[in-house]
Amino acid sequence: MTGELSGVDLARQALNAARETAKKNGTTQTKKPKRRTTTVVRRDGREPLGLGAAIGMMMTERGMAAPAVVGNVLADFDAILAAAVPELAGRVQAVAFDAETGRLDVVPDLPAAGTQLRWSAPRLIAAANEKVPGANVRALNVLVPVPVEAGPATAAAESARSSTAPAAPMRPTDLPEGDREAIAAHRAP
Repeated sequence: MTGELSGVDLARQALNAARETAKKNGTTQTKKPKRRTTTVVRRDGREPLGLGAAIGMMMTERGMAAPAVVGNVLADFDAILAAAVPELAGRVQAVAFDAETGRLDVVPDLPAAGTQLRWSAPRLIAAANEKVPGANVRALNVLVPVPVEAGPATAAAESARSSTAPAAPMRPTDLPEGDREAIAAHRAP
């Protein structure tokens, strides 16, 4: 058994010989290498996160935290609008926010306010994302203006408009044939 060495034994002997030679030459490492304690910041935006931050980001990406954000965007819309476009304060209402797509639906009171709102959309989106952290508003959808409900001032304006007489009274010859026949039939009995 002492005659021939196998491949593993030869490798061990070669390793021991190399170690002894390295000790004689003074090229051995006596210290362990230091661990890096600095934080690596990658240029592509990926950087190490703590567990809590990673879970919070994952929940936000999957829409698990969206309902609270939706309520905050809708509840704070008046303050957001006043900060971004103060001249439209009180003239626009937020009606819906879709957290998955980042679309905020708003309704102006007049078409002119809708046009001004479309022009001011980038400022409004930036203000919404600043005022409501985690909202991630990406688009503004301006809906068709809703007619104003009749209040005391609107009712007075409507009655003033309806009390004015038409420019010229309608003559029976201006009516369509079917209407003239219906009026004649009504007067007959």
